[in-house]
Amino acid sequence: MKTWRQEQRQRLLEERASLTEKAHKQISKSCLAHVAMYLEDCPPDILGIYWPIKGEIDCRVLAEGLLGAGWTLAVPVINNRSRLLDFARWQPDTPMIQGTWNIPVPAQPEWLTPSRFLVPLVGFDKAHYRLGYGGGYYDRTLAERSEPVETIGVGMEMGRLETIHPHALDIPMMRIITETGLQLPEPQANSDI
Repeated sequence: MKTWRQEQRQRLLEERASLTEKAHKQISKSCLAHVAMYLEDCPPDILGIYWPIKGEIDCRVLAEGLLGAGWTLAVPVINNRSRLLDFARWQPDTPMIQGTWNIPVPAQPEWLTPSRFLVPLVGFDKAHYRLGYGGGYYDRTLAERSEPVETIGVGMEMGRLETIHPHALDIPMMRIITETGLQLPEPQANSDI
């Protein structure tokens, strides 16, 4: 029997997959414009982006502009021993190989520590708790970090939920950016299902 989260995840992924190519492009373009605008006001540093899967918004589109503005980009690599995410330098010409779950990763990784993560969202709630794919990689990675990292969830308004019923180990995103713009979290009581 599926849990509430599993049901919501499946529903949201199906809804995202049912978008027409035109609708997906329009949503992505608007969302990425808001991401770029937000990052313009941030001092360039190391930015963790992600390799898009399952219809996620493709932040790699911003790579040239970000690199030109002085950002260093890094993509997550699943560390199968620690079950955490390590981050490897990435730019559009980086040679890639298939990693865990066939997600491309740099062939010869140069490990970096981002000060900001763009984090893909399947769903999210008003307190900025994130519904991902259920592996817990981002939450574990954030919990293990000794230095603070700014988390910016990137997703679509269609993923908005009243609550994801956060568990004790869930870590909310500091900011969420969708096609409607930048959003700050609303207070919400922590609730476990």
